[in-house]
Formats: sequence, structure tokens, C-alpha cells
Amino acid sequence: MDDYSQPDFYRFNRDSLELVRWVKEKIFSSDSILDLGAGCGVIGLELAAHFKPSILCLVEIQNDYKSFLESNLRFMPAQSTCEIHYSSFSHWRPSRTYDLIVCNPPYYLPGKGESARDPRRRMAREFVHDDWHVLLDCIKESLSSSGKAFLVIKNEPLILKTIKKLVPTASNTTVDDLVFLELSGLDIQGS
Repeated sequence: MDDYSQPDFYRFNRDSLELVRWVKEKIFSSDSILDLGAGCGVIGLELAAHFKPSILCLVEIQNDYKSFLESNLRFMPAQSTCEIHYSSFSHWRPSRTYDLIVCNPPYYLPGKGESARDPRRRMAREFVHDDWHVLLDCIKESLSSSGKAFLVIKNEPLILKTIKKLVPTASNTTVDDLVFLELSGLDIQGS
């Protein structure tokens, strides 16, 4: 994992690695993967290397990740196709649905939690452009009828309460300071 190209302002961490491990334990195969908020692409690319899907789609709002994402495509399996979209969750429209959606989202709403001084780092940590409702709607629109979505968040009661209010059927597992969410058949409250 140390071979991935990543920016100095925000490097993937334990959350991303644990999400990859968690998904590998829960899913046996996937032909299409969507990584929302892909950053430098480590989650999607690691899962693509494992599952060898026909398609991997990476969606990232920050163009600052572009050179890192493009460099990291060297880890893409030869038999898989990769699409990269630079877009917010609210502006991206999928052209298809996906069997597997993964996301290590910004955890905090602006003004809640620790705020970073660097605006690029802040965007990776806080919902600067979108919010939980927008992200969950994006997942709902992109998830195939038999698909599953997995998210990793900090074990923060306010965040979990917000998600559970929007998706009461979300199943969650807490491991230390992380919460893994599993979503399928989404019915988002207020949609």
C-alpha cells in the first residue's frame, strides 16, 4: 500500500485500509465497483485488484487528486476498465448501476468536529459541498437492486444518528473507533 501516489495535504489512512479489509470479508465477488469520494483511488483500486470487476468507477470532487489517481491506475487489473469522474456527489449522475459501492466519506458537517486549515484537507474531512442526504441519495441512485454499499465513518454518535435517521435499515458494526455501515435496498427518509 505504500506504493500508492498520494498528496501531502491528505493521505489515506487506517480507515481506508480497514474498509478494504471489511468489504473483502463480506463480499465474494463483484463485477462493477463504484468508489465515491475516491481521493487517490486506494479503496477502489485495492478492491479491483481483488475482485477483478469489468468496471471500476472513481468519483472525486477535488481535481488536486487527478495526477495521483492517474498515476495509481498502474494498479488497475488489465481485464478491468476504469472511469474517473471529477464531480461532487450532487452533480454526478451514474450511467449505470453498480454491484458494490464503497465510500470513506467526509465525516463532518461544517462547524462540527475538527476543521482543517488547508481547504483541500477540509474538503476531504467535511461536507463542504454536499451533505449526508446528498451522498445517500447518490448511493441509492447508483446501487443495483442486488448490490451492497459499504461506508466507513468515525465512531461519532452525531454522525451515526444522522445516518440512521436517513436510513433506518442501515446495518452497522463498530470496531474500535470506526463504524462500518452496510446498505442495500435503500429507502432514504425524506427523499
